[in-house]
Amino acid sequence: MQFVVLILYIIAAAICGMLGRNTAFGFLGHFILALIITPIGDFLVQLVARPSRELRRRIKDYDIE
Repeated sequence: MQFVVLILYIIAAAICGMLGRNTAFGFLGHFILALIITPIGDFLVQLVARPSRELRRRIKDYDIE
């Protein structure tokens, strides 16, 4: 039973990593953060996280003045 919970926790952390791949922390940063502070805590961090440099550049390129 504990093994199943551990596997589900790691899967949830991986999902957080995939959701955060377009932020400044990237996949690995959010994956490790989810392992440390729980996936729910990492999701809250993602809500306020800064977009990645590439994404900010693309948004700036499409910005109409």
